[in-house]
Amino acid sequence: MIYRAIGLMSGSSLDGLDIAFVEFEENGGNWTYKMLRADCYEYTPEWTEKLKNATNLNALDYQLLHTAYGHYLGEMVNRFIENNQLHYKVSLIASHGHTTLCTIKR
Repeated sequence: MIYRAIGLMSGSSLDGLDIAFVEFEENGGNWTYKMLRADCYEYTPEWTEKLKNATNLNALDYQLLHTAYGHYLGEMVNRFIENNQLHYKVSLIASHGHTTLCTIKR
């Protein structure tokens, strides 16, 4: 069985959103994969600031950022699909979200 997926990753380095299109194949319990396309979409200065300061937000503003970031991810996935002509080729999209860096003040 062959599965084609897009995976998203973003972390505290804030260099951008990494997106990969990967093909997974299962044959008799053995799995293999091929990375078919990958790109990093650099964050705008606005998104860099929002994500950098996320841990300083109150609960409501954090949830609003969470929602806005979800919409942003959708836009970037659509852009990635368009740029790579992947229409109707993707079975699954997965995101681990964004890793925020929390510093503890002592």
